[in-house]
Amino acid sequence: MAQDATYQTKVYHEREGERLVAASGGTFAVESVGSLAIYSGAQMTIESGANLELAGGDLAGDDMRRLLVSEWGDTVIINSGPITKLALSNVPKNARIVTIVANDTMVAGSIWMTSVSAGRELLLRLVGDLTGTFTADKTKLSVNMSGCKILNSLGGAVAATMQMNTSGASDCFILFKAVADDVWAVVAEGGHPTES
Repeated sequence: MAQDATYQTKVYHEREGERLVAASGGTFAVESVGSLAIYSGAQMTIESGANLELAGGDLAGDDMRRLLVSEWGDTVIINSGPITKLALSNVPKNARIVTIVANDTMVAGSIWMTSVSAGRELLLRLVGDLTGTFTADKTKLSVNMSGCKILNSLGGAVAATMQMNTSGASDCFILFKAVADDVWAVVAEGGHPTES
């Protein structure tokens, strides 16, 4: 029988290349009890626009990035010392919990909430150093906005900044969730956060 010259395989080894390729319509299959192993030093890349199908539903690569950033963010502790306006620049992008430890030398502390991907959560804490020697102008942290909006706990937009106030006897926290790209919402709060 003559070879069918029109046959085009959908899975092939790239000619003069180093890749196995699944062309349009092709699939790499791992059968039952099989496995796909990625070893130390190897890299798995999911390009923008790709979808992962999990239990019959699609998960876009951008959604996975947002999920991972939200769930696996770092815990950051900032010991204030003398903090002047803008000295604390932006909330770190990879942080899920940011704790600022105030003390009686802190002056005009500030931190900036910036652009964010939907789904991220952030717990922002201002805690005292237990000395009890604070005065009102040294226990305040200004929460500013740059490239984002903040919705307060009633759903209204925060017009300017938020203030967090603490002392040796009373700490303060705000739990934020990004309800859309570049829109933070206050989910919970405690201590003495106020709008200004």
